[in-house]
Amino acid sequence: MPAPGLVVLLVLGLILCTRAAASSQPGWRPDVHHSAWTREDGAPSAAYSIAQDDNGLLWFAASDGLYSFDGDRFDRHDSVSGHKLRSPVTMAVAAHGGALWVSYQFGDISRFERNGARHYLGADSPPTTVFEFEHTPDGTLWARSGTGMYYLDGERWQPAGPAAGLPEGRPTALNKLSDGSMLVYFADGIYRSVAGGEAGVHRFRKVLDGQGWRGGQVQPDGRVLIGKGGRDIAMFDPVRGQLRPFRLRNGGAPMNGYYTDRSGGLWVATGTALQLLDGDAKVMREFTTAGGLSGLILHATFTDREGNVWFVTENGVDRMRQARLSTITLPPGFGPALSLAPGDGGAVWIGNTDRQKGRAFASFVLEPDGVRRTSSITSVSSSYRAPDGSLWFGNSTSLWRVRDGATRHWPLPPGLAGQNVQAMAVDADGTLWVSVIARGVHTFRDGQWRAGGGHAELAGPTAVSLAADTRGRIWIGYTGNKIAVLERGVVRHYGPQQGLAVGNTLAIVPGRDRVWIGGDLGLAWFDGARFTALDERGGRGLRGVSGIVERDNGELWLHDTGGLVRIDAAELAPALAMRRPSVIAERFDHLDGHRGMPAQMQPLPSLVRAGDGRLWYATTSSVGYIDPDRIARNPRPPTVLVSAIRTDRGSYAPGGALVLPARTTRLEIAFTATALSIPERVRFRYRLSGQERDWRESTGLRQAVYTNLAPGAYTFEVSAANEDGVWSKEPARAALRIEPAWNQTWWFRLACLLALLGAAWALHCWRLARLAAGLAQQMRVRTHERERIARTLHDTFLQSVQALVLRLHVLMGRLPPGDGMRAEMEDVLSRAEGVIDEGRARVQQLRAPSVCRGALAESLADAGRALAAGSAVCFEARCLGQPRQLKPEVEDELFAIGREALSNAFRHAKAGTVRLELDFGDTHVRLTVTDDGCGVPDEVLERGARHGHWGLTGMRESARLAGGELRIDSSVAGTSIAVCVPAAVASSFA
Repeated sequence: MPAPGLVVLLVLGLILCTRAAASSQPGWRPDVHHSAWTREDGAPSAAYSIAQDDNGLLWFAASDGLYSFDGDRFDRHDSVSGHKLRSPVTMAVAAHGGALWVSYQFGDISRFERNGARHYLGADSPPTTVFEFEHTPDGTLWARSGTGMYYLDGERWQPAGPAAGLPEGRPTALNKLSDGSMLVYFADGIYRSVAGGEAGVHRFRKVLDGQGWRGGQVQPDGRVLIGKGGRDIAMFDPVRGQLRPFRLRNGGAPMNGYYTDRSGGLWVATGTALQLLDGDAKVMREFTTAGGLSGLILHATFTDREGNVWFVTENGVDRMRQARLSTITLPPGFGPALSLAPGDGGAVWIGNTDRQKGRAFASFVLEPDGVRRTSSITSVSSSYRAPDGSLWFGNSTSLWRVRDGATRHWPLPPGLAGQNVQAMAVDADGTLWVSVIARGVHTFRDGQWRAGGGHAELAGPTAVSLAADTRGRIWIGYTGNKIAVLERGVVRHYGPQQGLAVGNTLAIVPGRDRVWIGGDLGLAWFDGARFTALDERGGRGLRGVSGIVERDNGELWLHDTGGLVRIDAAELAPALAMRRPSVIAERFDHLDGHRGMPAQMQPLPSLVRAGDGRLWYATTSSVGYIDPDRIARNPRPPTVLVSAIRTDRGSYAPGGALVLPARTTRLEIAFTATALSIPERVRFRYRLSGQERDWRESTGLRQAVYTNLAPGAYTFEVSAANEDGVWSKEPARAALRIEPAWNQTWWFRLACLLALLGAAWALHCWRLARLAAGLAQQMRVRTHERERIARTLHDTFLQSVQALVLRLHVLMGRLPPGDGMRAEMEDVLSRAEGVIDEGRARVQQLRAPSVCRGALAESLADAGRALAAGSAVCFEARCLGQPRQLKPEVEDELFAIGREALSNAFRHAKAGTVRLELDFGDTHVRLTVTDDGCGVPDEVLERGARHGHWGLTGMRESARLAGGELRIDSSVAGTSIAVCVPAAVASSFA
């Protein structure tokens, strides 16, 4: 058996280990970002309960209804998922398993789910008001009411009273412990649920006797901070049953309420402020109504799944979250011109330029562990860390150097004293370059000053910034887009002609591969010949860059008028390689705890890197830091929701396949994402499938508007990313369909199409009829003209020739039979009679053309065979292609050409064979007449016709009238006459 002393040591060791475990929990820093919403913002006041559902929405039970909050706006509800509340006077709200539980101040309980609601009334519900719900790991839902504890048994709420080990009466509070058991507070003590009993049977046992314990707050280590009211609180260990006093070290302020959040932060309402206490129960931060706190009375408290702490006061709702930037407490009066210089081992030197009422502020050194050491260096206007680790400080009277813990002081010479040191740099030789306002640039070495470093042009204008790079160059930045570079004794000047457009040069930082330039108009980098501007894409833009740090991993950090800017190396490298004008950057601004404005004149720089890797920044009101390797990130993807679909006719709740009425052309789709920490930085991308293929990007605006939508089915999709770019796992979707109006239906369109086709067909038929009538009229005119010509030939010309023949016959009868003149006259008479016969034939052709409609090939073949019948000439005819209907006028002209060509071949060619070919091609109609005769004389071809003959001329005219072209090829081997007419011109239905 162990000795009593050993037992005591073991107990003490266990207590110390327990306290060490508690203190190891991630706690709060003083940099707390506070936001408040009041009734003017739509927030509830004096709400009694807060819950967070599976989607991440916060719900508040208030006396005027339920409220929800998505991080961006509060919405008041008289119904949940389309199901009405029993009463707007609610008391408690809880979320579990997709259901929302609500109790009312006048009794009864409601359970709301997306597909329905269940109301527990009368005997199915506790008889009095339910103040709190709790769910235990065994699946039991508990309710703390005004008459005792109740649990849900199927469809009814059953009491857990003396039979379960609990006393009669009203429990004042309820805690769920880390092991899933419950602590219930009654007037006579605290009771804890007992696990391991029979299924459906619940048992409790008293674990702390004593009156007045009104409630408690579970700590991260499992202990419970319990209280009786006021400052009477104690730390209770429910495992061991131990109770130890707990003393607040908050100045003896009253304690009107308290709350322990998930990280162990203890919040105390004193009646005049809300205090955040540290691990030693000392005040870390204090929030008052004058500082923006909505109220002083705590009605409800809650820690959400992202770690934000929520308070409901008598006037509104407050949110507390840890800021990403850490600030330090400055000595009274310190500011607003604050200087920074990195010291040794992660320390940082902090100074102040201003003098207030003749008082000079001494710089101090802040060690990484928070220890401060004062120095004799005062009113620092410029500070600089040299490559050898030496620290240089300057003001209007002196220079200081701190090396290896020793400080050395030099007064400024009379010609420089009285003006502040603006900037400093040390070159490769160890010479200090100093810029003094209105005195130019000077060098300092071994106690000796030299104006301009030996260059008169540098001794005049004031240099705003100085820098020395690894190549031995001295960079000198001026106002108005001017930079001078001293290299090997030569000063080169750069300006807008070389691409410099940063305005006043506030920072020059040589990096690993390039030199960075910051100014009041932005950021640029130097490639050895020219400057290239680099801006922020999709943000406010880089302005007033007075601090630049390039980390070893390639990250670039800036300090501008909007806060700190981080540019990732993976984003920066390709932008530099391709000379892109902008990059995506991450900002740390007022939402992260950045306050004040960085210096735009002095002291510079406003951003430095300490030896431990932390980045320190200074503004007009604060000095802070961030550890770039330990930035607190929010890994939880937001849940994105489609909250409402609105048209000109009303608003609809999304769900299922929503059917919108006909003639809905304008659509507003409201959506949100439950990212509660920094909702201002939530980004959305959305699209309406069926209307667009590409995603749209949006920041801030939580609404999509579509116009001129046609009837049909659509699916709206939206995704969201939180402040750290973590996207929701799945997009939210809302399916909808717009009904067509009667004139937008498929059958109406089909009817319109059929009507249009019918109208087109009718128009076509009408046009054909018009064309046919026109052609018939033309044919009648042609026929009448041919008949007139035939009559004229018959009644005048032929009759005159016939009379002439008769006269010649009379004259010939008077000549003797053997007279030579008689023989000549007989020949003339024979020719005249031939002319009469030919004229009669022509008259016959004029009155009745030999071509039959649609039988051009047969008509020409018949004409050829008729000519061949009275001669020894062989005739051949053939038709190529599929014969088709030709226009009557074209058919007549082709027949006339073919008949004339055949007639000439038989009568004049002295041919052995005459061939006729009619080709009905896809693109043309070609008629060809060839013979193997003597050919056409050259002089005839040159003149185009025989003297006094009109056959060839007529064929050419007919070819032109038919819309084609006549071609004659002739040689001693024969003649070919061809006419070609395009099918589009020749065919009746081309």
